[in-house]
Amino acid sequence: MQDTTSTKLPNEPQRLAVVDDHAIIRGVFLTLVEDDSDLTMAWMAASLTEARAKLERDVPDFLVMDVELPDGNGFEFILEVLKQFPRLPVLMVSAQMDKNYPNRAKACGAKGFIGKEASLGSLVEAVNAIQKGRVWFTGTD
Repeated sequence: MQDTTSTKLPNEPQRLAVVDDHAIIRGVFLTLVEDDSDLTMAWMAASLTEARAKLERDVPDFLVMDVELPDGNGFEFILEVLKQFPRLPVLMVSAQMDKNYPNRAKACGAKGFIGKEASLGSLVEAVNAIQKGRVWFTGTD
């Protein structure tokens, strides 16, 4: 795989990919994309295995990554992905509010972390911040 991130034209929507094993969370992001002209859905995956296969074929502009998946750990996956695609912005999400998760996400190279209990407004703010090259972490030291 070659790092081909950030090759989109200036006014094209960013292509978002979502890796989460819960269909309802993937649905939230699909709705968010449908309501935001600056985003389009590249692909969704319910497992790390599926995400790896999709990344082989299609590198998105922005990745949303769940921390805990049935076949592995999102933190380890992000370390793996960012070795190949260091400019790929990643927003990590989790239903578990382990106080170390935001700092671990930051240490792995993610541009943001937000708990799944956050409001839709906060989620939109997080996505918008990362789209604009900023960071968004809740619960960091």
